[in-house]
This record gives sequence, C-alpha cells and structure tokens, in this order.
Amino acid sequence: MTYARARLYLGIVSVGFWVVVSVVGLLVNLPETLFPTIDTDPNETSTRLALIVGGYILLSLPFDLVGGFILPRRFKRPAPELPQYLIRWLRGVLVQGVVMYLTGMLLVAAGKQSRSVFLAAVLVGIEMAILLAAQDWFARLMSGFRRLTVDLKPYATILKRWGLELPENTVVYEHHDPAFVGALAGPTGMEKLILPAKWFTALTPEQLAAQIARRIGALHRESRSRGVWLALIWNFAGFWIAASLAGGAVAVSSARGLLETIFYFNLWAFLGLLALPSLNRPGVYELDRFAREKGVPEDLLGQTIEELDKLQDDEPSRSRLVETIFHPIPSVSNRQLKLSRKHVSGAGFGAWQGARMALYLSWPCMSFLARAVHCNSGKTELWVMLPGD
Repeated sequence: MTYARARLYLGIVSVGFWVVVSVVGLLVNLPETLFPTIDTDPNETSTRLALIVGGYILLSLPFDLVGGFILPRRFKRPAPELPQYLIRWLRGVLVQGVVMYLTGMLLVAAGKQSRSVFLAAVLVGIEMAILLAAQDWFARLMSGFRRLTVDLKPYATILKRWGLELPENTVVYEHHDPAFVGALAGPTGMEKLILPAKWFTALTPEQLAAQIARRIGALHRESRSRGVWLALIWNFAGFWIAASLAGGAVAVSSARGLLETIFYFNLWAFLGLLALPSLNRPGVYELDRFAREKGVPEDLLGQTIEELDKLQDDEPSRSRLVETIFHPIPSVSNRQLKLSRKHVSGAGFGAWQGARMALYLSWPCMSFLARAVHCNSGKTELWVMLPGD
C-alpha cells in the first residue's frame, strides 16, 4: 500500500465516522439525551459547549495520531517524535477549539436575543469573513510559522521573462510538513502570497518561478476569488439550512439545538466533499493554462507538477473514479495530458482551492469535518492553509 492510498483510507474512515455519528445522533436524538433541559444560564451554556468541543477533540485524536504521526513514520516521511507531535497537535486543537467555542457562545447569545436563523447565519458569515482576513495570522498562531528572509530577485527576473511581476506582498515561511504549499491568504484583492521554504531547496529556480506564475494566474484570472466566494456561499447556505432543519430559531438559542445544527451541517459538509471538487479541478487546469500561455515551457511545467506531487502524497496517477470522488486536485498524469494538448479542455471556469477553503471557513459552522479529510488529518500545519496544487 502506498502512502497516498493509506491517507485516502484514513480520510474515508475519519469522514465516515463523523457522518455516522451525525446520522445516528439525529436518529436517536442524541442532543436531547445529552442535554435533557434547555440551557438558560450562560454558565450552563458555556459548560455544554465546552463538552461539545472537548468531545470533538477527543474523538478526533485517534485519527489525528494516525494521520500526523503513525502514517508518516510508517512510510518514512518526515515526522516529529511523539512528544513534539503532541505539543504541536495540542496547540492546533486549542486554536481551533477556542474559535469553535467562542462561535458557539456568540451564536447562542444572538439566538436568544434575535430568535432568527437568518441573523445567526449572518453572524456565521461575519465570522467567516474574519477568518478569511486573518488566515495568515491564524496559520502562524496554530503552526508557529516563522518568516524567512530570502532574496526573491532571481525569481522576479525569471518571471519578467514571461511578462509577470512578483507580487509585492510575498513572504516565505519556514515549516515542518513537506506537504505545506503556502497559500494566497487574505481577502480577495488583498492577498498575500505565501511560499514554503521547502520549495527553495526542492525545486530549481525555474520550477519555483513557474509555480509562482501559476499563483499569479489565480489572481489575474480571479480563480482564487471564485474559490473564496464558493466556500463562503456554500457554508453560509449550509448553516442556514442546517439550523432550519434543527428547529429554526430554537436551534441557535441553546447548546442542545446547536449540537443538532452541527450534526446537520456535518452532512452538508460531506455533500461538499463530494460536489465541490468538480469546481476545484477546472481551477487547477486554468492556472496550468495561464502559465503556459504566458510562456512557461510545457516541459518545465510538467517537471514542476511532478516535483510538487512528490512533496505531498506522491501519487502521479489514479483512477478516474477515485479522483472524481475524493480529489479536488487532478493527478500529475491528467495535468500533463492537458498540457500536451493545444486546446486545454476543462480549463475554463474554475474555483481554485474552493473545496478546501470551504473546510477552513467551516470553523464558525462548527463542522467536525474541517480537519478530517485525507489531505490534512492530523497535520496541524495544513488545517488553515490546506494542501493544493
């Protein structure tokens, strides 16, 4: 079994676990069993929300250990010693847990005052906007990324040959996980280009410049903006639907109702894992085409795609069924095949990183699937800035 396939199975089991918990929890009315009375006192609400978030963290721990510690060591991937891993894990779950706990307190307080599902959904939307604006800050808070001073002039020179300018707001972060790919972080129109330090040793200057060209393409073609809006709209609609199914205004006025809402939203998030990748993959092809049209040599792009895949799951090809269901990023073989064609089909309208941005932005919805997928299960450095192309 390969590392990529082992992680895929882990993701299936982890996501499946939370889907089953949510379905069974709704069928047996678990929220009412756990909390027989409606909480009216803020202290009682606080205690119950702490139990919900704490239970989520504890039940996720086995999957996190497998994904972040056991599998990397089993397949001889870079991995810390167990004590060091647990310290990083604790830091990560505390950051996410605090966000979810505070979100729950705000939602219940707002629900008691407004008795409106729509206003609760608006509050979630505001919190998602805050998470988006503070994406870089949350990534550094959770993972301890350190900014490195790197001379980017050689890469800017290569980009100029292709008629491109290196974004002024470009930074390089030191990291531990080789699967970290950086990000275009922040609100649309104000993005910061974050580059992983590993790329400066794993890639040639030309390959790294080619990858930067693709990120520039995400801005020029607005594929990143579409991905962000896709994630925001999907989560906003999902929370509204989930709260409505859980009882409307009553659902967001107590910890019990909020737990039922979480169960419904988990099912919505699961649908997103199946549906959103189909909008994400065209965004990847769109950036490949952009780079090629700007003059990046086809063979250079192909080599860059291969090298970056090796840093992640190292799965250059996969079946169409597996890719369609589980992967928002097309395989190396499929991307190279598209590059070899004069007219790149499937490279039009794309929502780059939309599927995975939806996971990060689902924190205010208190989704238990936000870090349960195969690409980031147990990998704290990938909980805010998820892997990508």
